[in-house]
Amino acid sequence: MAQPIRKKIIEQRPELEKKPFYTLLIDGNNLLNLSMSDDKINTEGYHYGGVFQVLLQIRLMLQKKAFDYVYIFFDGHKSGLKRYLIYNGYKANRPDKDYKSIVNSENLSEYGKVFEAKVKSMQNYLFNKNKPKRDKSDREKFIDENFARERDILLKYFNELYIRWMFDDDEITEGDDYIAYYVKNKRPEERIVIMSTDHDLTQLISDTVCIYDKKINKFISKENIKKIRGIPSENVVLEKIFCGDTSDNIKNIDGVSQNRLYELIPEIKERPITIDEVIERAKTMVTERINNKKKPLKWQENIVNGVSRGDYDGNFYEINKKIIDLSEPLISDEAKDELNNMMYNVQDPEGRSFKNLYKYIVEDDITELRNENKFAGFFEPFKSLADKEISRYKKENN
Repeated sequence: MAQPIRKKIIEQRPELEKKPFYTLLIDGNNLLNLSMSDDKINTEGYHYGGVFQVLLQIRLMLQKKAFDYVYIFFDGHKSGLKRYLIYNGYKANRPDKDYKSIVNSENLSEYGKVFEAKVKSMQNYLFNKNKPKRDKSDREKFIDENFARERDILLKYFNELYIRWMFDDDEITEGDDYIAYYVKNKRPEERIVIMSTDHDLTQLISDTVCIYDKKINKFISKENIKKIRGIPSENVVLEKIFCGDTSDNIKNIDGVSQNRLYELIPEIKERPITIDEVIERAKTMVTERINNKKKPLKWQENIVNGVSRGDYDGNFYEINKKIIDLSEPLISDEAKDELNNMMYNVQDPEGRSFKNLYKYIVEDDITELRNENKFAGFFEPFKSLADKEISRYKKENN
């Protein structure tokens, strides 16, 4: 029997008296992108490997833990615009993220939009007329042709499975910010697992939040993150601010790599470090070299002066912190309202059923699940989630 919690402690921390409950937050774009490598094709020639793998991975998670709530968040085509407006190099290395055109088009009249589209079309034609086209990889072609279709199929299925989802193609909020906002506003007794291979999200790890990384098939928690990532979760943001992130085109302090940062301040592996501590350490080393009649190392001077090769319009450290630090999620007011209305609110079971789901599976010709016995066995772990949602609805409406 557990030892009773003293009344005085409960008065100070009332969440200790409440029974913990468990929530799964899924990085939808991350999971579906990974899942697209499954090459399953239905009898009509449509790829559905992404749909199958996403459902399979969620199923496996539900088998690992009896979650009370499951949420999945997808990016819209404007997602990341808030970061672009802070730093216009953000994701500039990705051909599918043309933020400049989005900003320009939103500032034009309807006539201007049509005119700009025609001019752009002519420019593209003239520029590319004699330019050899780069052949896309099979994976890129698969994603281009199938991602949106398979995502929309999944959203339809999620409604029947009581999996809460957020996606708005015109929404400017990124999936990471949805997740960060949820974590920041979670209930004290809530325990969260974030399902993603995105290292940016490891900054959200705490005593009540962990990450499941499918690539390494491990849960990353407060206890083991130093062994896996080499640093505590509190320093994930700091490392990225100084060392940058090539995948998002976020630049580093010129000349500073992860190894150099660790060499400069080895304590980064053991305890939380601040930006000011790193700058002060670099100042000390610059001063020591000058006193020893040695020329200061350029990368140390760059830390002191915040010098980067990126096109930063303002203070490098302030800009990088704004676009990297998820403790202040860049989430629109509309997205906040929608997520606040979704969190913990009961879902009406009317119109939802596994019978509907099976009908959709047959219509979409998901061959692996069309057999009734296979369907029932595959979706058995989802039934517990549905039962909990139905029970909450009945309790609230009785």
